[in-house]
Amino acid sequence: ASPTLHDPAKRHSNISNPNRCDGSRRLGFSRTLDDKVITSSRRRVPLFVWMAIVTVYCCIIFMHMSLYRDFWQNFHSESLSHSITSESNQRPYVKKEPPMTKREDVVNSEEHKYIDLDIVHVVETRFMQRQSRLLELGFARLALFEAFCLPSMLSQTNSNFLWIIRADPSLHPSIVSRMQQLLQGKPNFILMGSNNNPEGFSRSNGSFHHFLRAGPRADIAPVWSGNISLVEEAYEKSAAGAILLETRLDADDGIHMRFIEVVQAQALLDLHSDNDVNGTWQLWCIDSKIEWHPLNPFPETPDIVSANEKMSEGYLVLYSDNICTTPGLTFGYSPGASRASLGFDHLRHDEISRKIAKCKEPSVGRCVSRLNYLVPGAVRARTTTSAGMNNVVTGNAYADRMNGIQNLPQDKQSKLITQYFHRRELWRALGDLFLISKEAARFAKSIIVERTNEIALDNLRGQCTPGHSCKNETRAILGTMSVASTIE
Repeated sequence: ASPTLHDPAKRHSNISNPNRCDGSRRLGFSRTLDDKVITSSRRRVPLFVWMAIVTVYCCIIFMHMSLYRDFWQNFHSESLSHSITSESNQRPYVKKEPPMTKREDVVNSEEHKYIDLDIVHVVETRFMQRQSRLLELGFARLALFEAFCLPSMLSQTNSNFLWIIRADPSLHPSIVSRMQQLLQGKPNFILMGSNNNPEGFSRSNGSFHHFLRAGPRADIAPVWSGNISLVEEAYEKSAAGAILLETRLDADDGIHMRFIEVVQAQALLDLHSDNDVNGTWQLWCIDSKIEWHPLNPFPETPDIVSANEKMSEGYLVLYSDNICTTPGLTFGYSPGASRASLGFDHLRHDEISRKIAKCKEPSVGRCVSRLNYLVPGAVRARTTTSAGMNNVVTGNAYADRMNGIQNLPQDKQSKLITQYFHRRELWRALGDLFLISKEAARFAKSIIVERTNEIALDNLRGQCTPGHSCKNETRAILGTMSVASTIE
């Protein structure tokens, strides 16, 4: 059964204000004349002693409240994660969170602070590759990138990583210019004009020159933002024996603010050279996700209809499943491992959990670790910009007839309805754990909703192009919306 979600506002209302330090009332200073006579016969305590006692008391109360707030946020996030999950699915092994790595191990100079001595972490994002002429789709995806993806990367508690964003070399100049503005001042955020997507970084037996190509037979890709020398330095360190982590992140998704920190801490424990037997590797994937929908995905029950609330910032749905989705999917390689060590070339997202063993404690590698304690671990925007259109609510009755989120079993549907009335908690989690604002979500929604049919038409044109999905069901949905666009 779904646990009861409590209102944090009520919990906090029962606790006294930690900033209130009424020393005279708490310490019982005398008020009457008789009390003064009695007090005068005793040895007086100096005023500065009383002031010191009151100060210490206030500090203790303030620390207590800080710890309480931290506990409540963690407890509240954990309770949310179970609100829409199937009881029939076995929960994977929950790996205890290891201690965080000491920052003394990271090179401290300003120029090299993004390259750790023992680990190289590369986050890879694709943006409008081979789709540069689809401007409706491009501007919509830019709004989602700005609202969801970028804030989550800026919020990371560990800056020891490189974020490589590969966009089509012919991307519209106005989109490139806006992305340059957004990424300005972040040398470890690299924006490249490239349709090439090499895997394995320095472990793929390719030169750094080959890594920088804009395509299989193209010249060196232009670098529009960031310090490419940091990438070259990381490339050399990885080849020289550092642990390598490669994380995938779609441009319309975001990851938990502690994702980089937690994955690197586990990798330093599990992929250390002492454990490197025949090329050890390990995968990490997110367990619980929040979906953002510009249109209402909730069923029209009497309670929801009576509430009659239109949410200009969009709608949130929290869920957990056994699929290793793209945001946060990480491949980790020990110093002696390479891409070939995996033993497979490609697995679908739903095959990873079925064909790769779950990591146990302590991990010996060659397994997949699910980050159960990052709740939620990722946010996914579900709009008409999506290549697969999974769970996307279009507003078109015919297109939505097979939508998974609107055709849930009765038990899951009741949990979904519960989330509608706890949307404030979900938005609070999105702000606290991803730095995503309602204002940015409102702007993204306005673009998606106003131009949804035109965006769908561009998305249809981009289907089945090199490097992109090609599903008949997706094309049918987009085709239905595109007809509406043509008629209008």
